[in-house]
Amino acid sequence: MKQKNNQYPDWIKIKECPKIQTKDLNNDNNGILIDILNRNDDIMAERCDELFQQYYMTTVLRGKIKGLHTHPNKIDTLHCVYGKFCLVIYPEIIKKEDIDKKKIDTDKLIFIELGEDLPLTVSFPSKYPHGFYGITKTAIIINYRNPAWTRNDTYQYDIKCEETLEILTKKYNIK
Repeated sequence: MKQKNNQYPDWIKIKECPKIQTKDLNNDNNGILIDILNRNDDIMAERCDELFQQYYMTTVLRGKIKGLHTHPNKIDTLHCVYGKFCLVIYPEIIKKEDIDKKKIDTDKLIFIELGEDLPLTVSFPSKYPHGFYGITKTAIIINYRNPAWTRNDTYQYDIKCEETLEILTKKYNIK
């Protein structure tokens, strides 16, 4: 399933990641290569002077959600290397002082599937609430984050929105 990149706000950057068949010395297929993130990609055009920060791996289980949460000063760039998950983004910036007062309008939620037949890399700026919902038994996600996490980094703000999990459970028919 190919996703149309023009259906999302311009601050969400998406790179379609072609699967390249690799071959051994006998010209037999021996796997694939996927260029997830490359400093020469359009997705990195505005970040060409950026120094390396942090890659990390996370997983999300089928029918579970990580988030919604927001970071006041981090850029996330995600790729699913195993399984499939749905990235949920709320397209309005929410400041820390408004977290408990803000009502999430679930009609505005953006859903982007990543993994398996959807080899995409998605990047979005800080302050936008987001979360990961597992579609397959386990999804393994690689995130390139800038700036990198430190022990003093306590700047993740969780947002309560039970309706998000209900919508995703119904959308993917997961009980």
